[in-house]
Amino acid sequence: MTWGLIPEWSPEFKMKFSTINARSEGVFESRLYKKPVLQRRCIIPVSGFFEWKKEGTAKRPFKIFLKDSPIMPLAGIWTSWRAGSPEEQRSFSIMTTSANSFMEKINDRMPVILDPKQFDEWLDPEVHEPEHVGAMLKQCPAEWLDSVEVSTLVNKPANNRPEVLEPLKA
Repeated sequence: MTWGLIPEWSPEFKMKFSTINARSEGVFESRLYKKPVLQRRCIIPVSGFFEWKKEGTAKRPFKIFLKDSPIMPLAGIWTSWRAGSPEEQRSFSIMTTSANSFMEKINDRMPVILDPKQFDEWLDPEVHEPEHVGAMLKQCPAEWLDSVEVSTLVNKPANNRPEVLEPLKA
């Protein structure tokens, strides 16, 4: 799948604006996100994510991860562009919410991190009422998370190497 939701009604498999994240607060009113969040939910397994803490004009990168698990299950939504045709391509977005008390020290937003107990409910196609789905689009408990400051190597996608993940040495 391609990261950045491309709606099925798009004339091309590209967007003019970023759709890598879907803000949970307005997802049910959005022409772009409403159908996928009600009908096409997925879980995006990651080892963690990066956020930048702003301090004046400087930005310090942090790797955020789960304390008790090597895999962080993010709530996602997906869609198929030109479904059923030879040109079919799929894309997805990560659901986000406001920061919990841990994350607000770094950034005001965070991905929706699912509890494993929610997996079946999140993936159930019979669950499609906005109130029910919306109840799952919440912050995880702050005590689930930990972070380490990492090198600014993370600022460039071309730096795809292990050093990006290593804690910054004082």
